[in-house]
Amino acid sequence: MYHLLNKIQGYTQNGPMGNDLQAQDNTVTDVGVAAGGLGTAIASAIVQFNKGNVMGPLITMVAAPSGTSTVRFPVYTKHTPSDSDHGVKEMASGAEETIANLTNIETTASDLTVLRRAIRAEITDLAAHGNADALMTNAGAQLGNDVAKHFDEEVCGHFDSFTNAVGTSTEGLYFLDIMDGVAKLEANDAPRPYSAVLHPQQIYGAFGLSNEFNTAAATGGSYGGSKGAFNGMAGNAEAQFMGAGFVTSLAGVNFYTSTSVPDGSDATMKKGGMFARTALGCGYIDFGGGNFIQMAAEREEAYAKTTLVANAYYAKAILVNAHGVEVHTEIS
Repeated sequence: MYHLLNKIQGYTQNGPMGNDLQAQDNTVTDVGVAAGGLGTAIASAIVQFNKGNVMGPLITMVAAPSGTSTVRFPVYTKHTPSDSDHGVKEMASGAEETIANLTNIETTASDLTVLRRAIRAEITDLAAHGNADALMTNAGAQLGNDVAKHFDEEVCGHFDSFTNAVGTSTEGLYFLDIMDGVAKLEANDAPRPYSAVLHPQQIYGAFGLSNEFNTAAATGGSYGGSKGAFNGMAGNAEAQFMGAGFVTSLAGVNFYTSTSVPDGSDATMKKGGMFARTALGCGYIDFGGGNFIQMAAEREEAYAKTTLVANAYYAKAILVNAHGVEVHTEIS
């Protein structure tokens, strides 16, 4: 009985270790010895974001005004000024009073009715309280990023529908393909600036545009090939690839990379796009400052949790097909 009372007293005074506390000895005091107050430092959270909303600033974005959910894009038919019947008429000498040719001003309506895209996360109070890395804030940011990424995937999906195309599914990207794309846009009077949105492996790697610093070589095998367009150069292209490590502009085309670029017939091919702003359009609901993504939170007290929702309302379409070029190349 005496020993039982002694143990109870030990548990009362010393906690769950009772009378079995480690005794003093002559060992080094390491974390195994001094473990009672050992804490955990919480580093900055590493949230894996997708690269999102690359496309928004590059296309024609028009907000739906209050009172309607439809945005209309009037697209004017291109004229042929040299046509003898309804083009620009040259008057003969002394006959400047001759009546001018009559032409019509034709427009086609492209109506886009915005639809909702949304994703949600349900976070319990205990999960929010027990995480020291601003779980609610990071969750909201990640949901918004999900919507932005999905927007890019939808818009990039239109590249495959462009009438014009450059490149081939069996070779990497050459600078000649870029210039060929510019030629097609210029031939269709697409207004500048031009943007190229390509998969990272269409720019870098064995099948990327960066390969053009090599000497001209045969294509095929595990090597994407090169026509040597940048070989021996010490100018703008070299400064971007070799200095900054990424390309921003070549031949008047602004370059952007995105993993939202769709596959070809399989994942070893990618279908990027080069286009003028007039090629693609998007109607959306503006939640302030041109932002088409809305974050909302809802409390569910009965379940002790908060629901975070990321909403976006938009619709997108090709406006002028001839103002875009598909860039179809092999990447591996």
